[in-house]
Amino acid sequence: MKSRTQLSALGSVAIATLLLAGCTVDGSNTEDDAPADASEVSQAVLDAVEQGKALPEFVAPGDPIDISSLAGKKVFVIPSAPVPFIQAITDAIVEVGEETGVDITVYENQAQVSQWVQGIDRAIAADSDIIILSGSPDPRALQPQLQAAEEAGIPVVVGHFHDDSTVPTPDCEGCNGGVSGLVTAPFYTAGKAAADWIIADSNGTANVLLVGGSDVLPSPGTVDAMNAEFEAECSGCTTTEINIPVADWGTKTQSEIQSALQRDPSIDYVYVLYDALVAGAVPAIETLGRSGEVKVAGYNGSPYALDFIRDGDIVAMNVGEDTAAIGYATMDQAFRLLLGEEPVETRTPIRIWDDSNVAEAGDPAEPGVGYGSAYVDGYRALWGLLPPPRPPPGTHRRRPDPPSATTPRGRP
Repeated sequence: MKSRTQLSALGSVAIATLLLAGCTVDGSNTEDDAPADASEVSQAVLDAVEQGKALPEFVAPGDPIDISSLAGKKVFVIPSAPVPFIQAITDAIVEVGEETGVDITVYENQAQVSQWVQGIDRAIAADSDIIILSGSPDPRALQPQLQAAEEAGIPVVVGHFHDDSTVPTPDCEGCNGGVSGLVTAPFYTAGKAAADWIIADSNGTANVLLVGGSDVLPSPGTVDAMNAEFEAECSGCTTTEINIPVADWGTKTQSEIQSALQRDPSIDYVYVLYDALVAGAVPAIETLGRSGEVKVAGYNGSPYALDFIRDGDIVAMNVGEDTAAIGYATMDQAFRLLLGEEPVETRTPIRIWDDSNVAEAGDPAEPGVGYGSAYVDGYRALWGLLPPPRPPPGTHRRRPDPPSATTPRGRP
C-alpha cells in the first residue's frame, strides 16, 4: 500500500463528543455489481465483511445485578453536543431511568467546555449520586471539576470517548482526575471494518481519502488501524490523510475535501471518521460533478447518513452504532458503581450498512433501529427486568424529539 499524508492545522480544544457517531461487496450482490475478479480480495476480508453486516450478539460485561435499591438515586447526565447521535444515546438513558425509578437530569448544552464545567458544578451542588459524561465531554478539559466531584464522593462515568483498546481507569487518558468508569467505543474496530468493505468493494484497487480530526483522541489510532489493514490486505490500495479540527467541521469540511479531490482526481473513496463530516463530503463531490464516481463511507450510523445510502449514489457505506445499546451500557456501568461494585469492561456493537441491508434501518432511518434486540434484552436480563414490548412487524419505534432548551429534563 502506498501512503501519503496531509495534516491540516490542529484545533485548540478537542470536543471529542461530536463523535457523532460494512462489509460486503457494495449493493445487492447481483452479478453486474460483483467485482471483476474476486480473487483480488482475500477470503478473510470477504468473511469479515459478511460478519460485519450481521446482527450483533450480546456478551454480558459482568454478573447480573440487583438494581431494586437504586430507585431515587440522582443521575446527572452531561451530553457532549446537541447532535442526533448523542441525543439518541441520551434518550435511551432517560428511558432506563424512567423505568427503573432512577432520577435522571440531563444538562443540555451547546458543546462548550464552559458549559460542561457549569454542568459538573451544578451536579455537585445538587448532591448528585453519579455523573455521566455522555458522548463524551472531554475529561482532559475538565480535570479541576472532576477532582471536585471525586472530593464530593460522586463517581463519574465517561462514555464514548476512549477506544475499546484503552487501559482501564484510573490510567486511561484524562481519567486520573476522578473518572470512576468507562463505556468505551469500537473506534479502531470500526475503522478496520470500513477498510475491509472498501477493499472488497473496489476489488483491491481503492484510492482512499481518509478524513479525520487529529485533535479528537481516537482519530489518529483509527487512521493507523485502517492503514494497517490496507497494508496487510490491499497492495493495490492507496491512502491520503487530511485532518480537519473539530472546531472547523461545520465550516471547512466541504472545501478541504473538495481541494483534496482536485489535487488527486484519481481518489475514488472518501472515508470520514465521523458522520458529522458526511454533511461536507457529499456537497464536495456534487460540486465537482463526481457523483457516482467517488463513494463516501463513514462511521456512527447517524440516520441521515443511512438515508443517503438508501436514496443516493454518493454515500455507499456506514459503520453504524446501536445508540440504544450505548445508552443501556452506560446505565449498566452507572448502576454497578452506584452499588459499590468495580467497573466492568463493556463493549458496544457495530453493524456495517450498505445498499444490501440499509432498508432494515427504517425509511427514513431511525436511531437504534436495525441492530436487533440482543443488547437491550441482554442488559435488561442482567438487571432483572422483563423484555420490553415489541412493535408490530414492519413498524419502528420513534424516539421523542430532543428538547431545544439547555435545561434539565427527565424525572421531576
